[in-house]
Order: sequence, then C-alpha cells, then structure tokens
Amino acid sequence: MDFKSLLDWGSEQGGYLILFAGIIFVLILAFRRHFIGAIGTFVILIIGYAVVKNPTILGNISEFFTEKIGLKK
Repeated sequence: MDFKSLLDWGSEQGGYLILFAGIIFVLILAFRRHFIGAIGTFVILIIGYAVVKNPTILGNISEFFTEKIGLKK
C-alpha cells in the first residue's frame, strides 16, 4: 500500500465522516427547533465535504477571484 492510495482512502473516509457527523448534528438542531443553526450547519457541511472530496477547489476559487479583481496579469 503506497502513500497515494492511503491518502485517497483517508480522503474518502474523511468525506463520509463529515457527512455522517454533519447530518447527525443537523438533525439534533432541527429537533431542538434551532432551524437557523441547522441551515448554517448544512451549508458548512456542503462546503467542507466539497473541500475534502476535491482539495484543489480552493485553488480554483482563488484563481477565479484573482482574475476577477485584476490581480493576475
């Protein structure tokens, strides 16, 4: 087992862990009638899952915004 396959496995399991923990937390907040907290947690859950599943997404977003504000020539 090489490092790349171990990293891929860890990324996949981390994504599942984020989804599971986030869904449990959202359900707890929803049952306690903290709907704004549940919605905020759901949004952060989606962002966290996207970053774990595709780590280059942060680089793509930063490149997009640097082109839009004119920092990149």
